[in-house]
Amino acid sequence: MVEPKEISKTSQGLSVVCQSDIVFSHPGDDVVLSCHLKPAISAASMEIQWWHKEDPVFHYKNGQMTVNIDFEGRVSLPLQDLQNGNVSLTLRDIRGSQKGLYICEITHESQSIQDTVFLHISSEDFRLVTPVGTVSADPGSDVILPVHLSPETSAVPLDIRWFRGTELIYQYKNRKEKTNFENRVSLFTQELERGNLALTLRNFQPADSGDYTCKVFHDGCLQTGTVHLQVREIQRCDDARLRHLHSVLQQVQNDILLQKAQLLQGTINLLQETLNEDEMRNNAFGPAPRRSNSREGIPPLMGDDGMHQTRTMEAGSVVFERNFNMHITSRTHSSAPNSKCHKRVDEMYAVADYLEIYFVSF
Repeated sequence: MVEPKEISKTSQGLSVVCQSDIVFSHPGDDVVLSCHLKPAISAASMEIQWWHKEDPVFHYKNGQMTVNIDFEGRVSLPLQDLQNGNVSLTLRDIRGSQKGLYICEITHESQSIQDTVFLHISSEDFRLVTPVGTVSADPGSDVILPVHLSPETSAVPLDIRWFRGTELIYQYKNRKEKTNFENRVSLFTQELERGNLALTLRNFQPADSGDYTCKVFHDGCLQTGTVHLQVREIQRCDDARLRHLHSVLQQVQNDILLQKAQLLQGTINLLQETLNEDEMRNNAFGPAPRRSNSREGIPPLMGDDGMHQTRTMEAGSVVFERNFNMHITSRTHSSAPNSKCHKRVDEMYAVADYLEIYFVSF
């Protein structure tokens, strides 16, 4: 730094003036420390130096610039505005360690002038928030290990590291990423501004199961959070649930069979009544010839003892009706009835034949 005896606030009517005594900012922000010459003459031919406390930050002389390695790529002067006496310093992506007193020093005609500005960086207290319980994933899938800062704070200026056990698998620092799991792990870098530190692990395998630890370094402090990752287990029904489901299914089947049995029994009853009426008419015209397919002596098709032997009926009333009509037609035409009464009896027997065939077959 220039010897103190050479430095003053003004030199032959020229002074450097910082717009504010103190500037407030937050980690990760860009900030301008505004300073200008008064009167506003060109500073292009002058030597311009910015200091942070006693450490040099930026040096300009004869069009050449030198930057402190700790500020490299993150500090600049408005070169196009030097003609107007603007000597402001722009700091990008500031860090908590860069807070404190900044000195702007201008050397002109062997005289040095300076002014100061204090940069206050609000260091918000934050903590890492990790999920409660275990994160589960299917083999071959991509899985996110969720971690975020609370309250929501920019993580851009932080040093972020992810470990699997004790092995470092990912690091984010100074906007650069490093990883030992090539093409398998990454952060949502566009979400860092919102404090999202979630790690994405691609093509998860059972061997990847275990504890993953996120470590964040900031202003000499360390915050940690751990996420446990495991293979998702296939859910299995217990025996009690299986028995319950079987019971429900059996009840549904029984209800269906009961409805079908009631329908069949009603049809048989109607058929029996019709046959009885026809028999009464036959007595009036004389006895009808004995038929080889008579249903006399055959017990009802459905009863309490035979209910359990009934099989599942085919779905579709259209199929039933088509087959039924074909069966009735073939039976009545082949018998060549010689009276209306006999034709009616043939039809009734045909109904009985078809019902027995149909319901025994399902």
